[in-house]
Amino acid sequence: MLDLLLEIKSLQTRGNSPVYREGIFPSQRKYALSKTIYKDDNCFFTALIAFTLLRLKKHLSPEECTVIDGIKHEAQKAFPYYRNAKAYTYNFWRTEKNAHFPNSKLFSKYDYFRLADDADCTALIYLVNGASDYDAIYLKSKLLHHAKTPLGISKNTLRHYQKLKLYSTWFGKNIPVESDLCVLCNLLYLVFEKRLFLNEYDIDCIKFICSAIRKNEHKTHPFLVAPYYTNTSVILYHVARLLTVTKHPALLQLREKLRKDIFQKLFEDIHPMERIILNTSLMWLGETVSVQKLEMPEHIDFPWFIAGMLTSVNTPFARALAPLPLFHIQFYCEAYMKTLYVEYLAEKNKLQKEKR
Repeated sequence: MLDLLLEIKSLQTRGNSPVYREGIFPSQRKYALSKTIYKDDNCFFTALIAFTLLRLKKHLSPEECTVIDGIKHEAQKAFPYYRNAKAYTYNFWRTEKNAHFPNSKLFSKYDYFRLADDADCTALIYLVNGASDYDAIYLKSKLLHHAKTPLGISKNTLRHYQKLKLYSTWFGKNIPVESDLCVLCNLLYLVFEKRLFLNEYDIDCIKFICSAIRKNEHKTHPFLVAPYYTNTSVILYHVARLLTVTKHPALLQLREKLRKDIFQKLFEDIHPMERIILNTSLMWLGETVSVQKLEMPEHIDFPWFIAGMLTSVNTPFARALAPLPLFHIQFYCEAYMKTLYVEYLAEKNKLQKEKR
């Protein structure tokens, strides 16, 4: 495990890169119609890696924890460059001029393509930084503000959820509320970890997650329930992880349904990285017998999330085309794939110790 952690740490940028900010883990993006792979300097994967590893510390040795603390320390040096100067929210890309869509000859030249700050990056960085209760309450106030846009919820959302009070993925102005089940899981993780009072929006987000899983919409309509995490295995992983920090009865009642769906998915022809996260999810759900013995895959070219080029276009024609992979930008990160394997190993080692 220590060797794997050191290998991950060796991938973290040390300040001599012309592309990536010091402390950032390199990642890439790829467009459907292009074979070109673009180096992408974003804070998302770095926050996700630090968050994932910090969750494991209680199961690891002092030497391994020291490596994780070093990764966190270097990551925290980079985070301020992605922070909104006027608010305590974070952007996917650095906030300086023309830093969006790095290495693009077109998109980075125009502010029109600049992203709004997003709830996913913000929640993860709050978790890594150990945000205070005050900061977490502030974030909820920002989420509420942007969830009450006059434009209402995006028409890309399944019709029977359009009356729910859901948080938006984005902190943008004059845009409809665009919700993603996995982003909501990350937000609720922060809410439950900080033991914050559940408001009507939190309750509706929980209703949305529970309903989507029970109705199998994570299988039949993954793009419509999670437009940025369109892989069913990734959705199952997010919900299973949320269950590790909550005692909310409606969420806990999903346990057996999730287990059944995971076992069903494991019988399919899926990417090796999916097998890793699904087996980790099974252990979170209490499985002690049927966990597979897995090695680190040779091929880790697994896109963790996508950016849909048509998700924000509210026309019937665009909505019909938006789910097609042709209109998706895929994002990859080697260090995060290795982090997911470390997470699997740590959970498996913990399980084996408990059996003794």
